[in-house]
Amino acid sequence: MIEIDQAAVDTVRAARQPSDLHSSLQTALLLEHYTIPLYLTALYSLVPGANQDAASAITDIMREEMMHFAIVANVLNALGGHPLIDHKDAVPVYPGDLPMSIGGQRVELKQMSIDQCHVFMAIEEPDDPIARRPHPDQATIGDFYAAVIDKIGELGADAFQSPSAPQVTTPFFPLLQPVTDAASAVRGLQLIVEQGEGTRSSPLEGDGTGKLAHFYRFAEIAHGARLVADPAAPGGFSYSGAPVSFDAAGVLPLAEPAALASLTDPSQATARQLATTFCVCYRQMLTALQQAYSGQPGMLGNAISLMRIKLKSAARSMLATPDPNDPSRRLTPSWEYLPDPLPLS
Repeated sequence: MIEIDQAAVDTVRAARQPSDLHSSLQTALLLEHYTIPLYLTALYSLVPGANQDAASAITDIMREEMMHFAIVANVLNALGGHPLIDHKDAVPVYPGDLPMSIGGQRVELKQMSIDQCHVFMAIEEPDDPIARRPHPDQATIGDFYAAVIDKIGELGADAFQSPSAPQVTTPFFPLLQPVTDAASAVRGLQLIVEQGEGTRSSPLEGDGTGKLAHFYRFAEIAHGARLVADPAAPGGFSYSGAPVSFDAAGVLPLAEPAALASLTDPSQATARQLATTFCVCYRQMLTALQQAYSGQPGMLGNAISLMRIKLKSAARSMLATPDPNDPSRRLTPSWEYLPDPLPLS
C-alpha cells in the first residue's frame, strides 16, 4: 500500500481514549473518499460495451470502496465521533496528494489506461512485511489500520458506551454491519484491509466471497491475464491464466478537468453548465451522506441513488461533449465542492 508518515501510526498508538482516535479516523474517511472519484472517472471513460473486464473490475472495486467509507464512518460514530462529510475540508482535491502520504503518490482524475491502473495498484498495494522501507520514518496504510485495530482492542468495551452512535446499514452493502463494540469494529476494519490487499497468505478477499482483492484485480488488467494458482511461481500464484483484455481504443479521451472558476469565456458556457450540474449532484450526494451519518440512516439510500442515477447521468453528459479548448477530448468532471448548491429538479 502507499507509504505514509510514520507519525500517523504513532498518533494512533499514543491514543489514550476514544476521542484521541477521532482525527485519525476522519483522515481515513477522507482517504477512502479519495479513491471513489478516481475510480469512477476511469469507469465513466470506458466506452459502453467496451473493455468489459476493466468495467466489471472497477465497478466491483468502487462499490467496495464506498462500503469502506461507510465502515469507517460507522466506527467513528461508534467511538463517539461525528463524521465530517459535507464540508469543503472533508472532500478530495484533485490533482493532489493522498491523505497521510509523504509525497509518494499524487493522484489525478484521468481516463482509464494501463498507467492509471498502476496508480490504482499503488493505492491498493499489499502491506508486505518484507517489502522495502526506504526510510525508517515511513509506514503504510496497512500499518495504520493495524494500529487502529490494536488500539480499539486495547480500549475495549468502554470505548463504545457513547449514546450518540448512529449506525448505518443498507442491503446495497450486504457485508456492512453496525459497529457496536470492539469486535464489530475490528471485523469492519479488517474487511477494509483484506478487500484491498488480500490476506497475509492469499490474494483473495478475506470475506469468503472467493474474489480477488483490489490490488490483484487491477494487476490482472495491467498484466493482461488472470491471476491463477501456480505451484512453480513465487508465492504460489502467477498472472498466467485466461487473457484480460484492455483496448485503449475503447476509452474516451478525457480533457484535464477544468475548475468551475476558470470557465468564464462565452465559448465555455455549455461546459460550465454541464460541470456545474455535475458538481451540484455531487454536493447533494455529500449532503445526503452527512445526514445519514448524523442520525438519519435512511438517507444513505438517497445518496446511493444520487450517485447511481443523477451523478452518472451528469457525468455521461459531460463525457459526451467535446472540450471547447480541445475538441479531440471530452469534458471531465472536476468533483469540486460547491459551497451553495442550487437544487436540481
